[in-house]
Amino acid sequence: MCALAALVVSPALAAPIPSGTPVVSSDLTPNATGKVAEPSDDVVHPGVTTEWWYASFMDPHSKRQLIVTIFTAPVPMVNAVMMYGDTTNPLSPAPGTPVPGGFAPHGGAVLDGLPGVRTNQGEMSYDVARNAYHVRIHSTFDVDVWLDRGQLPGATGFIDLHNHGQWMGWTSPVATSTVTGSVRFVGGAPIDITGWRGYHDHNWGNFTMVDQAADGWEWGISHEPDGGASIIGGLVRRGAQWTGSVIDVRPSGTRVCTSSRLHLSDWTSGSTLLSGATYALPGTITATCGPDEKYRFSKTFHLTEPVVVDFGPLAASLEAPYTTVSGSFGMFEHIRSLVARIEQSQR
Repeated sequence: MCALAALVVSPALAAPIPSGTPVVSSDLTPNATGKVAEPSDDVVHPGVTTEWWYASFMDPHSKRQLIVTIFTAPVPMVNAVMMYGDTTNPLSPAPGTPVPGGFAPHGGAVLDGLPGVRTNQGEMSYDVARNAYHVRIHSTFDVDVWLDRGQLPGATGFIDLHNHGQWMGWTSPVATSTVTGSVRFVGGAPIDITGWRGYHDHNWGNFTMVDQAADGWEWGISHEPDGGASIIGGLVRRGAQWTGSVIDVRPSGTRVCTSSRLHLSDWTSGSTLLSGATYALPGTITATCGPDEKYRFSKTFHLTEPVVVDFGPLAASLEAPYTTVSGSFGMFEHIRSLVARIEQSQR
């Protein structure tokens, strides 16, 4: 859902650290815009304040993660980072890779109305003939990956923050897949990631997060051994109100509940990469379909390693490893604004 890896160049700022940042309530109103995602949902939106395309690739054996993002707003940029390259530290290089990532500006998106995004530095494009997404970057780093085996869709939806007219759109046309391709960073040898699991989503809208108009967001993806996936995705409005979806992705079909009840518990503090301060992550995250939804199911994510980063205005897990069912592997982003943490510390 987000590319926090693109922010790791920011300086650390001090912030109050509450013991946890739970949600206080959940908006259980079904969202009429929510549905199973399609490539046609995944197009450029000129004029929005924020827009990015995101792809993550995870090694089912080592649990390494490759994160690739193309931003078109507020700053046109491509970036990639290899996380857990040595399988122990979040941003340590993999063997044969002298740096864990790279970034570069681009000249803006091509406004062709087709699914995905195309720039002079690379693309995330849907190939109709192959029925697959192609992630290709040729910049200060090289990525050439197809999400082309067992690809299954997630959800598309819209969230109104109910604050200063801010809103966010989100689509995940590839909730899970098995990929073919490779990545190469500056000075390093190509890394073959064929056989890794792949995910692709796209966010856009009139919101910034840094301006504190939202308390934060919750988003997680877990790749599961039957070829399916579990997803939780949504925002936390000012006042700690959760509004978001829970999604069950199976080879037999995708089920979407556009409203859900979220419960965060078992808080665990993790040292930040930049400041040494701590920011508490929920060890257990459960989202359950709202009472007026067509489906009845829950998804629970379990923390396996507390990896966090604190920029001051925002604190977040850094695609921290979480699991759902036995044999699964995934990540979760738990993000809170400075204002939300101050308010939580005074409760």
